[in-house]
Amino acid sequence: MKIRRYCYLIALVLLSGCTSPLTATPTLPPAPVATLYPTNPPPAPTTAASTNVPDTGWLAGRPGIELRKLQVAQNGQPTSLVIVRIDPAAVRLRVAYTPEAPRALRSWFSDTGALLAINGGFFTAEYRATALLVSDGEVSGESYAGFGGMLAVAPDGSVSIRPLRDQAYNPDEQLAQALQSFPMLIFPGNVPADLNDNGERTRRSALALDQTGRLLVIAAPGASWTLSELAAWLSQSDMNIDRALNLDGGSSTGLYVRDGDLAEAIDSFGPVPSVLLVEAK
Repeated sequence: MKIRRYCYLIALVLLSGCTSPLTATPTLPPAPVATLYPTNPPPAPTTAASTNVPDTGWLAGRPGIELRKLQVAQNGQPTSLVIVRIDPAAVRLRVAYTPEAPRALRSWFSDTGALLAINGGFFTAEYRATALLVSDGEVSGESYAGFGGMLAVAPDGSVSIRPLRDQAYNPDEQLAQALQSFPMLIFPGNVPADLNDNGERTRRSALALDQTGRLLVIAAPGASWTLSELAAWLSQSDMNIDRALNLDGGSSTGLYVRDGDLAEAIDSFGPVPSVLLVEAK
């Protein structure tokens, strides 16, 4: 991630990987904040996600963790999706953040011993998160205002994803973990976001909640999806998604899972400073 711009471009340019996507009529930040845009990434590494199985169905790991791999037609070509479905009550969710020591997702995964790791939100040239982030109760950065969304974990372990245009972050609220990103792909009630998409296709990563409160961790390792296409596909899928939030895709996209016979390895193409971890209780 090498070419830098400013957040005022958020209203003009769709983040593709590290390109800035928006919902309709966002409220922009009051001042420019540096963000990153990706160079063209190298070819995706060969992973288990390249399987020719059209749909594995939900493969069970320990109670509360399921893995599903799909091959779907996108832009006239087959492309893969990897989705992990998690019962938040059965695991512990953590946001890890080390701007002074960013690293590839495979290193995050091996260093932490987590069951799952996925890349976090957008960051600056200095590997600082461009928005608010809470790691083990410690707050960093400033909240997006009027756009984007936030994954939040309360002290009791309950998990939410909320659009910040509808419910702004309150500095007085107690959060154990949180990360912000943008845009919202699906608003509460399974309403696809009205995205002003520039048509660029790249790797994607996202988080979602289904209608029963399970967390869906989503990676699309092939450079096949526009944001609006991913939002539409998720909304129309059989996963009963209630809401979904885009993460920093492109060269940052990565997803590692290891739980018994469940395994997946999609590495980021470069270092990332923040990740969402799923750990055993």
